[in-house]
Amino acid sequence: MGARDRTSRVTYTAMSFRSTAFRASIFFGLATVVAAILWFTPPPHPDFASCERPCKELDWPMICRIKLTLEVYQTFSRSCGNCPHNASDCFRKFCVTADGFQRGLLTANRQMPGPVIQVCENDILLVDVVNRVPGQGFGIHWRGQPQKETPVMDGVPMVTQCPIPSSTTFQYKFRASRAGTHLWHAQTGVQLTDGIFGALIVRQSAGRDPHFKEYDVDDPNHVIVINEWSHGFAIQRLLESNPGTSSASLLINGRSQAKQLDGSEHLDAPLSTFTVSPGNRYRFRVAYAGGDRACPVTVSVASHTLRVISLDGNPITPREITSVVMAAGERTDFVLTADQPVSNYWLHVSAAEDCDSSTVRGAAILRYEGAPEGSEPISPTESSLELGSGSSTLLNTVTGKCTTPEEKGGIVCLPDIKSLHKMRHELMEKKVDITLYLAFGFKQFSGENPASYPRQGVSRVAHVFVPQLNNFTFIFPSSPLLTQAEDVDHDLMCRKETLPLRCQSQPICDCVHVIDLPLRGTVELILVDQGGGGSDASHVLHLHGYSFYVVGVAQLEGPTDLPRIQQLDSEGSLVTRNLVNPVLKDTVTVPHKGVSVLRFKADNPGYWLLHDQHVSNWENGFDVIFHVGGPNDVPTPPKDFPRCGSWVGPEFFLI
Repeated sequence: MGARDRTSRVTYTAMSFRSTAFRASIFFGLATVVAAILWFTPPPHPDFASCERPCKELDWPMICRIKLTLEVYQTFSRSCGNCPHNASDCFRKFCVTADGFQRGLLTANRQMPGPVIQVCENDILLVDVVNRVPGQGFGIHWRGQPQKETPVMDGVPMVTQCPIPSSTTFQYKFRASRAGTHLWHAQTGVQLTDGIFGALIVRQSAGRDPHFKEYDVDDPNHVIVINEWSHGFAIQRLLESNPGTSSASLLINGRSQAKQLDGSEHLDAPLSTFTVSPGNRYRFRVAYAGGDRACPVTVSVASHTLRVISLDGNPITPREITSVVMAAGERTDFVLTADQPVSNYWLHVSAAEDCDSSTVRGAAILRYEGAPEGSEPISPTESSLELGSGSSTLLNTVTGKCTTPEEKGGIVCLPDIKSLHKMRHELMEKKVDITLYLAFGFKQFSGENPASYPRQGVSRVAHVFVPQLNNFTFIFPSSPLLTQAEDVDHDLMCRKETLPLRCQSQPICDCVHVIDLPLRGTVELILVDQGGGGSDASHVLHLHGYSFYVVGVAQLEGPTDLPRIQQLDSEGSLVTRNLVNPVLKDTVTVPHKGVSVLRFKADNPGYWLLHDQHVSNWENGFDVIFHVGGPNDVPTPPKDFPRCGSWVGPEFFLI
């Protein structure tokens, strides 16, 4: 008996020793692998003052420190020297020429557009925003970045943070987790149109970039930022007195040329130039920041075919086109093959004629190395611009008339574009957890009864078109919902099930419109444009914190009231849905009197704004906030995060 116990104990000890040795060998092996990776992975190069560098798969993410100083500035300042009479002076540091008219503006680091921020996927961005603009608060939004770890860094004043006060600094700190071509910009529309915007480029390593073999060169200088630029009041009055001229221009990387008018202060401003070498394939990254009217723009390069490979930073199945239409806030990547005779070629940008009384244009130059200096660029021929001619194809994500070949002509519409990857499996199901119908339009009020329009400061108006979304007109809260929800007056909040008491006797409800979504729920969002507002333009909407699949788009011939839309959808005749490989975006156009159907998984907790890109709608109530998850689901804000809100002092009497 004793001998058997001793044998069992020896056997158990041997087994225990072998198990411990096996675990130790696994640990040692893992440690060896980690040590090898650390040894062979090069550290960040000391010469990289910024994070602009070739991205490699085994490199460690860098911490990228950037400073953006916001201030009031002037085109053709003293920094421009003798520009334009001395052309080289126009390219001096801090020289902003715009379209040749002198006017004040806002700048970041005395540039327009602001600095292009170029990083690699998963780099950590530390951006110090210094506000030197007197009397204005700011918030900087990082369009395209989901901020999944850092919702307080989304940059929406009174939703995710307090506005950055004048003469103070706020540091944004977040991971550049979504690769692609993106934008950073002031969240307030007027500040964006005055110059606070720039490109945010997040590159991938060759192994992670699905389109790496499509191009030979991804030149950091081939980033194109377009914005609509209006002139000062005096110049606008002069332009209005000259029929056929426009009160705005389209700038390409901050440069364009407006038409010379007698008596104006117009100067012969230079244009942006992009250089290519014959025979190479170049990736161009285009971002459209928008402007006052947020008109869609058409981009083309004379004599060249563009191979579009990405929309809003998300890869698509490549499409060969000759021109592309972009809505405000959208981004497009295309590959241009330098296969034409060595020369200079026009890169044209123009706004739709039905968006303004006259066409708004901009231009830049595509220059082949070896082309004669100063030679007139080659323009596109008229025949190449005719849609349906067999030689011209337009990629248009804005139009909703894409149901028949006759309507489409030579147009590639949004439903024709396929994502390079299939949609998330849980979103492919016919039924989702939550179906939301959001109908937006305008309610008209007459000046004969100004009391019916409750917004303060408006007393005498001939006609007011008030934007509404599901019969609510949005106002921003008195404190950021993400960090100070308890400080917001409950009577300001409105949800479908909890209408504020003050709204029950009003024809229009101004409130903080919030829609609650359960965390990790699958959502189908059906956006319905009911028309109105004195315009037949489409609406462009942007959702913060998410990218969504555009599973269907349609322009309707009949009524677009919400009950009718719900009936058509229940019958299956509203819109054809692509539940396999629809395009992934964060900005979408809803056609005039049409619908756009979006799907996403609510896996990013926080308060996320959905808003219209038109400046007047953006700031006058065309918004809604999606509240995803509960208080315990949201990452904790940094210690000592700034707080703001209303203050009412104690009661006292003057004696």
